[in-house]
Parts: sequence; C-alpha cells; structure tokens
Amino acid sequence: MSIEPIGFMVLLLGVLSMLNGARFAITALCLSTLLGAAAALQLPALGGSSIQPSHLLVLFLVMAALLRPVQMQATLASIAYPGPGFWFACYILFSVVSSFFLPRIFAGATLVYSSARDPSGMMSTVAAPLAPGSSNLSQSVYLLGDLACFAVVAGLARLGYGRFIAQQLIVASIACFAFALIDLATFQIGQVQLLDIIRNANYTMHTAETIHGFKRIVGPFPEASAYGAVALAYFGFTLMLWLERVQSRMAGLATLLIGPTIVLCTSTTAYVAGVFVLCMFVLFCLKRLIGGPATTAHMMFLAITLFFIPCAITALSLVPDAWNSIAGLLTTTVSDKLQSQSGEERTAWNTLALIAFVDTATFGAGLGTVRASSFIAALLSNVGLTGTALFAVFVYSLVRAVGRYKSGDRETHAIGTAAVMASIAQIGSAAISGSGTDLGLLFSTSAGLAAGCLAGAYVPRHRAASSPARRHPLEASASPVRAPMFSTQ
Repeated sequence: MSIEPIGFMVLLLGVLSMLNGARFAITALCLSTLLGAAAALQLPALGGSSIQPSHLLVLFLVMAALLRPVQMQATLASIAYPGPGFWFACYILFSVVSSFFLPRIFAGATLVYSSARDPSGMMSTVAAPLAPGSSNLSQSVYLLGDLACFAVVAGLARLGYGRFIAQQLIVASIACFAFALIDLATFQIGQVQLLDIIRNANYTMHTAETIHGFKRIVGPFPEASAYGAVALAYFGFTLMLWLERVQSRMAGLATLLIGPTIVLCTSTTAYVAGVFVLCMFVLFCLKRLIGGPATTAHMMFLAITLFFIPCAITALSLVPDAWNSIAGLLTTTVSDKLQSQSGEERTAWNTLALIAFVDTATFGAGLGTVRASSFIAALLSNVGLTGTALFAVFVYSLVRAVGRYKSGDRETHAIGTAAVMASIAQIGSAAISGSGTDLGLLFSTSAGLAAGCLAGAYVPRHRAASSPARRHPLEASASPVRAPMFSTQ
C-alpha cells in the first residue's frame, strides 16, 4: 500500500472530522465525492486498486459517529425495519456474501468479462472463464462503505442535519461547475497536467478528447460519462429545491450553472438520462399544476421546457453552421453510439453478462465477478434475481416514503424529495452505462438524506429527564463522548 500526496491531505481532513464533528465531516465528504479520478491510497496487492478520497473519509465519518452516542443510535435506527435503510442493508449484505460463495460455486460455468484490474489499472478485453478475483473483495469493501455512508447520513438527517447536508450538496454542485471550467481552461491553454494531482487513480483517463470540435468535459473524473452522471444528479437535486422554494436563491444559481455543463459534456449517458430526468420533472410540475399547490417556479419550468426550449431549437435550425455542429454531435453521441467501437464493446459486455445470469441459474456470479455496461445487467449477472429484487424493494420503499411523509415540515419534505430525485437520476445514468453494482458514495449520500428526512425526527429511547430550559437540541451534541446523558431505566 502506498499513500499518495492527496492521501495525506485526506487523512488530515479525516482527523479534523473526528475532532470537529458531523458538520465538518459532511462538508469534507460531499466535496470529496467530486474527486472521482483521484486516489488517496494505491493497493498494488489488490490488482492495482485505488482508494478514492471519499471512501477513505467515510471511515472517519463512521468513527466520528461512533464517538457520539446519540449519532450512533440514530445511525443504527436508520437501517431498522421496515424503512428503506433495512432493504438497502439487506441488498448490500447479500451482495457481500455472494462475492465469496457464488464465484466458487459457479467457477468455470460461463465466460465473463472480469471486473478485476491488472497492476497497470487496465481491465481485460478478453472474455475468460468465471473465477474468483481481487474485485470480489474490493467491490465488497466499496459496498460496505456505501452502507456506512447511507446509515450515518440518514441518522444525521433524522437528528436535524438535513438542511445542512442539503446546503453542502448545493455547494458541491457549484464546485462541480467550477471543475468543469478549470477542465476547459487547462485544455485550451495546453496544460492539462495541472490537474494530475486529482487524476492520479489507477484508471484509464479520457481527459483530452474532443467530438466535432467540442471538448469532452470530464472535470475531476476519468471520463465524460462519469462527470455527466454526477452533474445530472446535482441538477436534479438543486432543481427540485428551487421548484419547492427551499434555499431557492442558492439552489437556483446552482441549477443555472450546472445545467449547461450537462449539455456541453458530450456524454451519451448524460443526454439519455437527462431526457428521462426532465420528463420526471415535467410530470411532477404538471401534477402540481393540476392538483396543487403550484407555484410560479413550477409554471416557469413548464414554460421553459415545453415552449422556450422548442422555440430555441427551431431558431437554431435557421443557423446552418451552428445547427450542423450540434446535429453532428448528437448523431455521434446518440444515434451512432451503438455502431462505434465503444458501443460494440459495451454491447458485448452486456451480452455476456446476461448469458452469465442464465448460465448461473439466475443466482448470479457473485459481486464483483462480471463487468457489464448497464447497472441492470450488472445487477442480474452479479447478484442474480435475489439481489436485484432486494434493490428494487429498496428503491420502491424510498420513493413511497415521499408520499407517506406526514410530519408537516414542508422544508424537510422538499429536501427529502430532492434527494430522491437525485438518487433516481443516478440510477438512470447507471442503467445506461454503469459497469458494476456500486452506485457510489454520492448515491449513498443522497439516498441516505432522503431516507432520513422522510423518516421523521429521531428521539432517543432513554433521554434523561431535564427541564426544557436546559435541554439542548440533539444536533448540538457534536463533541466526542460528551453526548446528552441518559437514564438507566
């Protein structure tokens, strides 16, 4: 194991997170989820795996919660039956168990494209017989980190941190836009190496590619599709907050900034998933317009998407040069994508993944065994029908929580709904181009925020009897060990 220069900075942030409490830890985590091409630690012994800064910070986030009894109780309560956290925990624990048993049970039963990387960071381009590999362990660790992140964020949201977490996600969305500007600027001046400090992971980097004269925006990620998926999640989150008039100025600014980068990132994933997300928002606004209560923001969004955008496209078609450039871009990234070399490779991955699903009698080959090019194909081929069903129940319970929320706190409900939209946007993006079953820590953060906000406030079972004048809010118990005292009854 080797520690990268950025790893020392992450370790320092981790120690400060333990000392300063949940607010500092959440801020560091939200910003670190943007560093998708960075490696804090390199693990040559595990096939050249890289540990990203966000995954390392999750460890400190959990330790910070462990030092504060109230936060730890809320964390454990967030994965209790019958909430979404329970089904998410079941899905992840089943996946981890499958990573040990299924690759050994079905060894040699079919051909697969392995998820394991060689020491150079490259994945095999040749199908090989199904067999256990280093990716079984690494993917299990990543998913357990996702569960820990979900539980802690959900617990903190139930303790009253929901608004603060939402603010940090808005800040992170603005930072995502800033990284896009830096990426474009360094490319234009021919100094792309200036970002090497945050592009040091053992991945294949596509940081200097262009399509029809458009630079593919990658920001702090290894490729345009990864940037587009993250930007789309932030767009869905901030747009919903703006529509629901929650922190509307800051959320509106973030939406206005991050939206154009999705259009300019030249990612097929972002374009296709973006249409899906926009359709969801149009249906949401139409429902508000018909059933109420609709606001000016809802009507403005419908006017922009159903009138002004079509008018702008029509006007653009009258400018031949601009229209030909954009039409060529869309043709390359959408229409001709499946005929490209990348499209043919990804089709082959999905084909073998679905064949593996059938050849393993629908049990799956085990977490981290099969590489695909769609989250759905990856779910079926890796964790089988059981794991896929558990994940589907989790998503259903998360969406149902929006309608079942009855506490009457409009702001909390809006934040929870925005987090659900961000989570669905990430699932939609992964369904188009996700290579594995790990949706990442941003998904765990948004899903945890949704589950926590929509579950209602957490009240400890054994709170000490004290006068209302001396009782502090649970959110204030941030210092280690010095949590509110509880009776022993």
